[in-house]
Amino acid sequence: MSKWKIAIGRVSHETNTFSVLRLRLDDFSPSYGDEIFGVYSGTRTELGGFIDVLKAHDVEIVPTLAASATPSGPIIREDFEKIVETIVDDLKSVGGVDGVLLSLHGAMVGVDVPEPEGILLQAVREVVGDTPIIVTLDLHALVSEMMVGNCDAIFGYNTNPHVDSYERGVEAAGAMMRAVRGEIRPLVTFRKLRMMPPTINQRTTEGPMVRLFERAYEMERVPRVINVSVFGGFPYADVARVGSSVVVVTDNDLELARRLSGELGEEMWSRRKEFLKEITPVGEAVERAVSAKEGPIILADVADNPGGGAPGDSTFILRELLRKGAKNVGVAVIKDPEAVAEAIKVGVCGTLTTRIGGKTDSFHGQPLEVTGKIRTITDGVFVHKAGRVGLRVGVGRTAVLDVDGVEIILTEKSHAPNDPEVFRRNGIEPVERKILLLKSRGHFRAAYEPFSKEVIEVDAPGLTTPNLRWFRYKNIPRPIYPLDDI
Repeated sequence: MSKWKIAIGRVSHETNTFSVLRLRLDDFSPSYGDEIFGVYSGTRTELGGFIDVLKAHDVEIVPTLAASATPSGPIIREDFEKIVETIVDDLKSVGGVDGVLLSLHGAMVGVDVPEPEGILLQAVREVVGDTPIIVTLDLHALVSEMMVGNCDAIFGYNTNPHVDSYERGVEAAGAMMRAVRGEIRPLVTFRKLRMMPPTINQRTTEGPMVRLFERAYEMERVPRVINVSVFGGFPYADVARVGSSVVVVTDNDLELARRLSGELGEEMWSRRKEFLKEITPVGEAVERAVSAKEGPIILADVADNPGGGAPGDSTFILRELLRKGAKNVGVAVIKDPEAVAEAIKVGVCGTLTTRIGGKTDSFHGQPLEVTGKIRTITDGVFVHKAGRVGLRVGVGRTAVLDVDGVEIILTEKSHAPNDPEVFRRNGIEPVERKILLLKSRGHFRAAYEPFSKEVIEVDAPGLTTPNLRWFRYKNIPRPIYPLDDI
């Protein structure tokens, strides 16, 4: 019989509060109880890391709920309450656990629920009392007093693009095992900063994050320090807890945690202007791509990034590519369930005239009328070979429409094409294309940069534009950088 009983779960959503969409629980593709093992075992995810470590220590794993959705608008309040109720009921039903490991995002918002993660952690704390609660968070998390006050340790991603979710899961589960054995007593504190930099320059391979993480790693070598995390934050959530932060976890040394979080927070604040970055206008970007001698040239539609809550159906850059007569182009992806349904009716090799994109809201351009040949139709299901390796993902029924040399992947669901498998699943080899238009802000770089000749970040309108003055904030604290000169 196992000596310890550890509960695991996942609730992950990065919420863009400016989106017109509202989510239900079904949009999170929830897995309940033992279903979690079938979905996440053997994957390069936080839950995959939890499972591997706990199994190696012969722990009885109590799977609760795993629910995650592509970033978009807020979740309906009643459905968020179902998430909390499910996890709480599972914890109560097993008659006590020795620890709780949760994979959270940290920038989730619900309708009339500005702080879902904090509410969830508070509810869990009320059930388990002093039992250790350890969480993993995305690098763009909006850390708050409620979150920190209701857990014992936080492990944030160390990479952006996020390629270390499995490692952070392993690290968090390892700390849990040390805690339940009485080897450490984790204690967490944080420093919040009055800055909410655009996500475009929060990469950990260049820019200000490089030095900040170097300092974090130096601090982690200090005795009694368990973990140091740097959170750039997510500026597309109009909530009071918005902003960057630094989190320090120590072995029962509050003074040390406060001192280090203060020092690293001061350095982050001193580098706030380094997070701003100029990007390329649409016309100039397309001209550079078309004129390039060889490819692939990547046009990153950073303002229509489904990974940040945009719908993935902007037509601004696509319209310019067609106007310029660009050839040998792959586009991933345009969300348009209506056009997909029309393509399926026509069938492979058929010709379709239709209006695509620009149908979710008024921010991402007008629908674009095109005529093209249908190259492929698929169920839109593929397995990640980059990032969250092994995780199965579905983007809904999918059709490829070839408009005079511009192959457009049309999907029923929004999707950030950070893994090139979305092209290959639909009969397109991205390495062979001259131009790739990607609906993504930066996570694509890990998989695409090794074979691309150039990446051009394009300045089009949209819900994830780095130009934060485009938004009308009502709930964020002011003054705050870069909206205010502080």
